[in-house]
Amino acid sequence: MYSLVGCICTCIYFLSMFILVERIGKEPIISSIISFVIMTLFSFILNMKFTFGGEFSKQKLVRFFIVASIGFTLNFVIMYTLVQVLSFHYLIGEIATTLTIPLVNFFLNHYWTFK
Repeated sequence: MYSLVGCICTCIYFLSMFILVERIGKEPIISSIISFVIMTLFSFILNMKFTFGGEFSKQKLVRFFIVASIGFTLNFVIMYTLVQVLSFHYLIGEIATTLTIPLVNFFLNHYWTFK
C-alpha cells in the first residue's frame, strides 16, 4: 500500500508543480517547496489511514514531520543543485528527487516513524 500512496502523492506533487510553474508562472524552486508541502500533508493522512494503520499519536506525527523535513531538505538541495548550480531543466531535478526521496522516506517511516 505504501507504493500506491507514494504514487498518488507523487501525482499530487507533479500536478502541483505543473500548475505552479506552467500555469501560474511561479519559479521552479519555490514551486517545488510548495508542492512538497502539499504532497507531505496528503502523504501523512494517506499513510496513517491505509499503509501503517495504528493509532494516531503525537509521537508519530512529530516523527513523520521530522522525516518530511529530511525529505524537504533533500528535495531543496537536489533541486537547487541541479537547476540553479548546474543549469539543468527543472524536470531533471524532479526525476532525481522522485528517485531519491521516496526511498529515504520509506526507510525512515517504516523503521522509525510507524515502528
